Amino acid sequence: MTVALSIVSHSEEETLALAIKLSSSFQPGDVIVLKGPLGAGKTAFVRGLATGMGIDEALVNSPSYTFVNEYNGETPLYHFDLYRLTSPDDLYEIGWDDYLTRQGVVVVEWGERADELLPSRYYLLEFTILGETERHIDISLQDEQ
Repeated sequence: MTVALSIVSHSEEETLALAIKLSSSFQPGDVIVLKGPLGAGKTAFVRGLATGMGIDEALVNSPSYTFVNEYNGETPLYHFDLYRLTSPDDLYEIGWDDYLTRQGVVVVEWGERADELLPSRYYLLEFTILGETERHIDISLQDEQ
């Protein structure tokens, strides 16, 4: 894995702005995996991503109890949160494979809980808490092809 971009965000607003800026880099069919502890800014990043994709950020919340929220826009955004995933089989029941073939962007919080189900190519964003509001974010492309 080669880190393509390494950033320190000093606030939630900076994390939102980063996601808005990066949103134009993602295309339908892309998968974005967000890893990091609770409170690291993963959902804030998704809100910024949605905003950059023309989706109202107020609609974005963590789908912790449903596993996935769908946000409609010119390019749909499928927001997974696997924090409460007990078995990868749960993903099959909600149509995981189908989401991966749709013409939207798939973003997955806690993606490490389903490593074996991730596609061979995806963007990985790793969040590390540095302080009360500071976050270190490493962005890389995982490509096993």
